[in-house]
Amino acid sequence: MSNHYFDRFFAKSDGVTTLEMHTRHVITAGKNLLQSLPLNTEEKIQWEEKLVRMAVLHDLGKIHKSFVGRLNGQNSGEIRHELVSLLFCINYLQLDDNELFAIATHHKGIVDTLSEMKGTLSIPQVSGYIEQWYELDKSIFEKENVQNWLNLFGLGMATIQQDLMKELPKNVKMFLNARYQKKVIQNWEQRKLFSLSRALLMAADHLGSARKENDIPKYKQLTIKDFQPNKAGILLPFRPFQEQLRRVTTDIILHAPTGSGKTEAALNWVFANQTENSRVFYLLPYTASINAMVSRLQKHYNEEVVTALHSKTLDFFYEQISQEYSNDKRDYQKLEREAKNRKSLSKELFYPVKVATLHQILKTSLKGKGWEFSLFDYKNALFIIDEFHTYDALLTGMLLATIKLFRKLFNAKFFFLSATIPEFMLQLIINEIYGGDQSKLIRPDRTKEQDRLVLDRKRHQLYCMNGATIENEISLIKSYLEDARSVLIIVNNVKTAQRLFKEIKFSGTVQLLHSGFNKRDRTEIEKAITNKDVSLRPQLLIATQAVEVSLDINYDIAFIENAPIDALIQRFGRINRGGEKRITPIDRDWDICNDTVPVYVFENSIGKTPFYDKKVLEDTWINLLKLNNCELGEDDLINVCNEVYKEGYNEVQQKDFVNGIKNSIINEFEEDWIAGHWRDWVGDVLTNNNQKIEVLCFNLIEEFQSKIAERRFLEANQLLVQVYRYEAEISKNRKPGETLVAINIKYDRNIGYYSIDKDLDEQFDI
Repeated sequence: MSNHYFDRFFAKSDGVTTLEMHTRHVITAGKNLLQSLPLNTEEKIQWEEKLVRMAVLHDLGKIHKSFVGRLNGQNSGEIRHELVSLLFCINYLQLDDNELFAIATHHKGIVDTLSEMKGTLSIPQVSGYIEQWYELDKSIFEKENVQNWLNLFGLGMATIQQDLMKELPKNVKMFLNARYQKKVIQNWEQRKLFSLSRALLMAADHLGSARKENDIPKYKQLTIKDFQPNKAGILLPFRPFQEQLRRVTTDIILHAPTGSGKTEAALNWVFANQTENSRVFYLLPYTASINAMVSRLQKHYNEEVVTALHSKTLDFFYEQISQEYSNDKRDYQKLEREAKNRKSLSKELFYPVKVATLHQILKTSLKGKGWEFSLFDYKNALFIIDEFHTYDALLTGMLLATIKLFRKLFNAKFFFLSATIPEFMLQLIINEIYGGDQSKLIRPDRTKEQDRLVLDRKRHQLYCMNGATIENEISLIKSYLEDARSVLIIVNNVKTAQRLFKEIKFSGTVQLLHSGFNKRDRTEIEKAITNKDVSLRPQLLIATQAVEVSLDINYDIAFIENAPIDALIQRFGRINRGGEKRITPIDRDWDICNDTVPVYVFENSIGKTPFYDKKVLEDTWINLLKLNNCELGEDDLINVCNEVYKEGYNEVQQKDFVNGIKNSIINEFEEDWIAGHWRDWVGDVLTNNNQKIEVLCFNLIEEFQSKIAERRFLEANQLLVQVYRYEAEISKNRKPGETLVAINIKYDRNIGYYSIDKDLDEQFDI
């Protein structure tokens, strides 16, 4: 056989990438990936030996004439090249079963006859078709072919001669079937090895195919100067509680006020616990705060090592990349390709620092598609869980169950941080995760001056507007605006925000912020209200709960509808954020003693609030009244929070929490381990059936079609809005797969979407 025999075979349809080239790319990707992962030297050596064998052999089946025909555009019938590769290995080599498994499943999951999951092998493929593929091109099944292929890569493996098998052995068929895998591989740690081998080969294959084999970033260990606060280039000292975390090398819970520097505290903990090739996961509940944190951490680390991981990352990456080009130099198709590449890489074993939603780690503990990558990604990982008080009882239960699992399975460490967590939830975490060890909780130390300043700082004057709504005080709002004060109005639903936007007329700048805007405008709004030049920010911001997200805004005066105390604390945090303003109320005569500003809280909401627990609202109001006409510090609000939630979860919430923490998938993760298999996990974390859908408002059809014609597909998609199913009347003039068009919903860039079925003023049930 000629030394150039394999030159004729291609791995891709590009006509350039030969089988040998691709295989070398995968080998390089795998080796470089192993150097970036949190493995010790011995583990790296062992895995590299396995990786090279698997990489060399994973695509050998692409020399089959049916695959060659498909690359050339011929209708050559169905062919699973990875199973042909497997047939080569079984006949001529003695590989470990986990390596055979990885080769067989590096594209598709194992057979699952009990579900309709896409992307899995079928029974015919692992049974009858194998022999057909052999018969179609039996001349390639020669020991010499395998030996020459091994020689090409300098792989000194012995080949064997035996009676040729035209089908897979029974044990192989069994471990490629979800129903039988546990019977043939009874030890879950062996099944774990199958998963690890599969994950490593898949990751190397993906990175090699994307030609990222030489671009795999390694974790950059933080230095103190990387994240130490500074003013005008002068480094500022850390607060005592922040410095204390630099000496903590275990899990910890930080309870500290808004604006006290919790992120810097978290990075001090990372500094204390990081190792070579660390993996860091920063969890936040909202995509907007995730995007902001990515930008922040990219400054502390560098852009190459930090990524976002959530459901809207494609838009985030597109926006990030677009900013690098002026409008006249933008190649929109190129921008989209790059954004899609970054999104794809964010899911791979690639970036060592990921800012993500809780759902992304629940996807692992609930065994969603791709969960096996986490077996490397989460090893010895550092998890920062920020704003965890925002999760409902079910998700909180699942989170705690997941933390128990990850501490045991991955030796992962966890750092919790929150400004607004009620005491009952703190104790829940301490008892469930840490066996009641109160030393796991850190708060700023009142005996230390810099910590005491944070704890004693008062930022707000509370005025409880009993029996009133914000509409009763529009004249007061206008008076503050005319006095050149910036005003933040926070209401409990979108229609209320839209209504107030129409009612409050003044000469300054005004902006709405709520969930009824499309992605394009929401991005622009968030840019406007967080503009580095504060003078360019809107003087009046009318917002819904969307403002509770960690947006860096700082208003003078606030008018807020009553909400659960934990939500109110977040809302208060958007006013006089640094505690450096002193503003006297203009509607009453009162000498204030601290750097505080007026915050008016209204007992009654303009619209309905069925999403809030009625008793929590009532208890919040009763306890706020005790602080009426007082200047408030963080402790005052935390005390209200503890009083409101002193009984813990209500009966329904407690049931949800128990269901979450006792989730059988998470708790029996190891016992029910099936390599190469995943679940449809999304339904496990949805707590209601009132989910939203994405639609195109009818008046944006022309703009949408124009962007599609220009192949600006991502920008077209950013015109869609999320609505409840019951709100939208969907056009019947659409083909399957086409965008849903709402013929009864109109879009206005100033106010968002609204129904045309009735006048805007009538869209309230007050």
